[in-house]
Amino acid sequence: MKSKGIRQWAVGLWIVSALLLAACSAASPMSNESAAPAAGSASSNDAVAQAPGSDGTAESNRKIIARASLELVVADTQAAVDEIGTLMEGLGGYVSTSNLYRSTWGSGEALRGTITLRVPSENLEAALDALAELAVTVDSRSLNREDVTDQYSDVDAQIRNLEATEQELLAMLEEVRERPNSTSEDIMSVYRTLTEVRGEIETLRGRKNMWDNLISLSTIDVTLTPDSANLPVVEEGWRPAGVAREAQRALVSAVQVLGNMLIWFGLFVLPLLILALIPLAIAAWLLRWVLRKLSKPKPRLASAPPPAPSA
Repeated sequence: MKSKGIRQWAVGLWIVSALLLAACSAASPMSNESAAPAAGSASSNDAVAQAPGSDGTAESNRKIIARASLELVVADTQAAVDEIGTLMEGLGGYVSTSNLYRSTWGSGEALRGTITLRVPSENLEAALDALAELAVTVDSRSLNREDVTDQYSDVDAQIRNLEATEQELLAMLEEVRERPNSTSEDIMSVYRTLTEVRGEIETLRGRKNMWDNLISLSTIDVTLTPDSANLPVVEEGWRPAGVAREAQRALVSAVQVLGNMLIWFGLFVLPLLILALIPLAIAAWLLRWVLRKLSKPKPRLASAPPPAPSA
């Protein structure tokens, strides 16, 4: 009975603490709002001036995730990749992923691919303009901005409330441990609740860190396509001697294949044919013998002499 009363007391104290924290967080905005009209007309004008979107300070507090995409036609893909790397170093960004490959283009092959860039959000527009200058033409350019201010503020508030609850639980855990009549079940009950709160805090912090990364560094997806007008008539690296050697290798391979076929025919196919023809030859001989016997004419019986005339 005594341990049950302690557990009920601990849970009740935790619920009361959570309610007090929620009441304090709800009362703080109300107190600020009630204090604003008392400041007079001048303070009201200042409040209007500080409204979201009315000045640069309020706008900079917005949490924006920006992602852009560019499709560029370049004269030299490899040179463009090198210039993009230098550009990112100058803007404080970096190349996140790079996927370059050679594909058939006209009568030859050309290097093309995609690159993902991460650049500081304040340098996003400058990076897009600089990337467009590297291209012969810009096939497409898009920019998407997502406002996550509300979600970010909500997660931030949840973290603060949970951290306050964690402090209360830590104090409660110490108090339960110091009580002489506390049992291990009482201590573990508070400890399990404390562990759950700590897990929720870590989850929310991970989400917040992810948003911080996406907000501070914008993402640019770049597609690089070679310009057909700038492709050389003769592909670089063409070696006639190498082509001639490949032709010789192909000829030797063909002769080897033909020789292998003759060897297989003489040592494998021909013996099988001989073995298969022997029964056929015997069957043909027997058939001819039977037909010859059947076609031979039968001998005729001698006729009796006519009777002698009577006297």
